[in-house]
Amino acid sequence: MRWKLLLTVCLVIVTKLVVGKNVKYAEAEAESEIESGQFFSQLYKSNLRQMVRMKNDSADPCDDFYAHACGNFDQSLVDEDEVPPYLYNKQDRMLFFQAQYGNFQTLPGRLISQLYSECRSRGESHVLSVKPQLSHWERLLEEIPFLREHGEVLSAWPFLRHQWERRQLDGRLNWIALSAQFAAHGFPTLLHIYFAPQTIYVSPLQDLPCPSLAEFQSSMSDVLEGRHPNVGHIVAHEMRILCRGMRGELPLVRSLTRNGGTTPRPDQEQLLLDDNTMEYFQHFFATLNFTEEQLETARKLPLDVQKISQAWQVLRQTEPRIVYNYVLWQLKEQLLYTDCFQLAEEFERLLHCEYWQWHVLSPQISREVALASYQLHTTRFQQRRRSTLSRRDWYGHLLPASVERKELQVARLLQSHAQAYLNITELNHNYRDLGFSSNAFHRNLLLLRRAQLRHSFISPYIDEEDVNGPAYFLRHFLHFVLLSLHRPTYHYYATQGLELWRQSHLLLDTDGRYTALDCLERQSLQQYDSRLAPIYRQLSADEIGEIFLFYRSFQASLRDYRFWLQGERFAFAEAFVLKYFHLDPQRVLFYAVAQQLCSRQTDIFAAQLNRGYMNMPEFQEAFKCDLKPDKPMNPPARCMINMCD
Repeated sequence: MRWKLLLTVCLVIVTKLVVGKNVKYAEAEAESEIESGQFFSQLYKSNLRQMVRMKNDSADPCDDFYAHACGNFDQSLVDEDEVPPYLYNKQDRMLFFQAQYGNFQTLPGRLISQLYSECRSRGESHVLSVKPQLSHWERLLEEIPFLREHGEVLSAWPFLRHQWERRQLDGRLNWIALSAQFAAHGFPTLLHIYFAPQTIYVSPLQDLPCPSLAEFQSSMSDVLEGRHPNVGHIVAHEMRILCRGMRGELPLVRSLTRNGGTTPRPDQEQLLLDDNTMEYFQHFFATLNFTEEQLETARKLPLDVQKISQAWQVLRQTEPRIVYNYVLWQLKEQLLYTDCFQLAEEFERLLHCEYWQWHVLSPQISREVALASYQLHTTRFQQRRRSTLSRRDWYGHLLPASVERKELQVARLLQSHAQAYLNITELNHNYRDLGFSSNAFHRNLLLLRRAQLRHSFISPYIDEEDVNGPAYFLRHFLHFVLLSLHRPTYHYYATQGLELWRQSHLLLDTDGRYTALDCLERQSLQQYDSRLAPIYRQLSADEIGEIFLFYRSFQASLRDYRFWLQGERFAFAEAFVLKYFHLDPQRVLFYAVAQQLCSRQTDIFAAQLNRGYMNMPEFQEAFKCDLKPDKPMNPPARCMINMCD
């Protein structure tokens, strides 16, 4: 009996040791798994540190929450690596692109990657290089083929009349051919020609550049260096007269036809094709290598014929030298590319194709998890939107169930759209064999723009700004994924999600606004004290309207955040990380939103934030101000703005 008892005790001890060891191993494995970035990134942690540094714990949140949340804003931004909160949405996309462009694997992605590398390396000089550093204009003459063939002559640009005549440039430099070639490479100069499937649109340039004389001269200062000061003034004056005439800002001199009459005004549906426009179109389409069949079968739709005709009549009456000067000036200005990240925006479709293939995203998050997360984040707003539509629309009255479906199938929508719009096989076919050269940014940029223009002729037109269209969802999905990799998920609600609710028409409730107006005015009258309670200052009607929208949109975002936390996996990750920083899911969204407004129109935003928060039951629950009767953030009577539906 004694041995049996001893054996039982030993088994219990061994079991505890094994279990304890397994628990420690599991905990270590869990910590390792978390630290590996499965649940949060290094940027997540640095942003939480930033949040903790910004708040001033010596200030009581129940006295003035804005002052508490933003108390150390100036001191917290001493680190140059930190990004001010208001910049991060686009900033994160840029940082991710800069970090990953060297790892792109698709053909479209590699083309953008090479362009971006060459854009960044422009103007770099190396110690061992014997080649002198070239100016922007010299690089254009060296890299662009249709400029290089006239490089010696163009090195003396801009041209005065005596230079043009002495060198007999009328027969050598053709402004029509130059402008058409430039436009066929995606840079419209004198006419805007663009495509939809099997359709050619011709329209005037709505934003034809026409700066002041001083701005013209300043933009040409590098090519005018060493020349007489009057040269810049003469050329700038000539170009300004030309562009103002094309824009219709100057009276038009009617030229006589061979029969002695005036040139007939074309009908609004037809475009008068004189020798100049015919030559322009021939050069343009020849550069794009369209077949005769493609051009014959395509519809031609001229837009605003009268304005096109007027602009081209001005061109006919202008010296070829002046037009050539102006087209070259446009080329020089448009190819400056001061911000290389513009490439990612200009060729967004190619970049999104690279991201959709998920090569650079897979080490951090799988596409299925990203789609599920985005689905979850959009569900709440879509549910509210559908339920509102069902009460207002006749279709919703007849078939409410079809409008109030529990989920919008974002994942299915995105996958079907990406299969058609981001078809990697089609993109590879249209962008192959471009003939990129090394260290020739401007030449390669023109080639990629020309390929993009050609592709638009056979690619379906999609309005990417249509909020109900799949392209809009696709762009926001990819932006959401990059944002969630760089920032805590609650920041999505603190910015994009909050704006989504604020801008929606679901919040415009007239009765609620007037109730808020009355209640907040009474709060100010009863509680304002310039020394003890300055946060109760008198508010304007516009400020009260903003507080009303802020209150209700914040509560909607707070509901969404809690809905997101209902997933056990998300809740564990969020609570685990926040606890380390002495934060909790109940309070963190209040800080996240407040710190988007730090040091930005403090008087206005502090009032909006404090008066909104003090009237929220959720704020009182999170910060326990309701247990402190004498605190400003605990008003005796609250404005229950959310009860005014």
